[in-house]
Amino acid sequence: MNRTLLLLASALLLSACNNGDKDSAASSAAKSATPAPAPAASSPKSMQPSPKDFNGYYKSIPNTTDAKKLRAALHKRIDGHRVIPYTKYGNDLKDCWQSGKWHECEVDVWEALNYTDAGCGGTTKYCDSVVLLYSNDVRPMSKANRGKGKDDSWDREHVWPKSRGFPKKAQDGYTDLHHLRPADRNINGKHSNLGYDEGGKPLVDETLDGKPVTGINVDLKNQSFEPTDLSKGQVARMLFYMAVRYEPGDDKGDEKMPDLKLIDDNKKIKEPVIGDLCTLMKWHAKFPVTDFERRRNDRVQQIQGNRNPFIDRPQYAQVLWGKQCR
Repeated sequence: MNRTLLLLASALLLSACNNGDKDSAASSAAKSATPAPAPAASSPKSMQPSPKDFNGYYKSIPNTTDAKKLRAALHKRIDGHRVIPYTKYGNDLKDCWQSGKWHECEVDVWEALNYTDAGCGGTTKYCDSVVLLYSNDVRPMSKANRGKGKDDSWDREHVWPKSRGFPKKAQDGYTDLHHLRPADRNINGKHSNLGYDEGGKPLVDETLDGKPVTGINVDLKNQSFEPTDLSKGQVARMLFYMAVRYEPGDDKGDEKMPDLKLIDDNKKIKEPVIGDLCTLMKWHAKFPVTDFERRRNDRVQQIQGNRNPFIDRPQYAQVLWGKQCR
């Protein structure tokens, strides 16, 4: 799509963050900042929308049960986001924290994740740590795997594996922050490009302070990866976003993206697909939107200009895919 149609910078203010003690065990992690909100436990109110008033952002979205109409409207609304480089050295990240003008700041994915997934709750004081997907561990930026990572380092995890449709950095999905998350290097490696489902051989990892991370399973026969409970709902909503953000026609112009599709299977085929759709729908319902997701959605919008609708309005998933998973 034409870059001149990029969305205007976000006018939404960041949500206030919860207080609590989540300081990293690493001495280089920020100790004086307000902790980031933690993922919430499962709740029966799984379809509860975000508490913000999004009437402005979603004004163009029809109140419909027609999956085709809703999908088209959502795609149009979140299309054409600002694209940032995957890696670009020499950026003055701390200036961005001080000014708050993230829509103007020159940052790469490493630096963007330092803000979107910050291990501290403040918005103006630089935070030198990130919260990891899957483990909820807090790691300092010094542990980022920039080519010489060790077992305790963290990677930039493509939740929709880049080999499933966008292997080149010039493709917009490669750097789309809505599905890029900091993750433990070992867990990221075991996930590889597997789909998502339940079952398999347990994978045990540990946090920076030595606590075990359990609940992860890898099933090579089923070609699937089961993340921890605290990340299942998050994974589902990130994949829902990707499937709507990249539609037919996005292979033209600057985006260079195929039509990404969710399927009720996990086989690796040549088409840009991933599953298991009905498992993802179950996770979405069982593990509701967290405060951390809401804060992250706000911060991603500040940088690249668009939002994940399935965090703001979880009920959209049922309209789009509910009939396939009865």
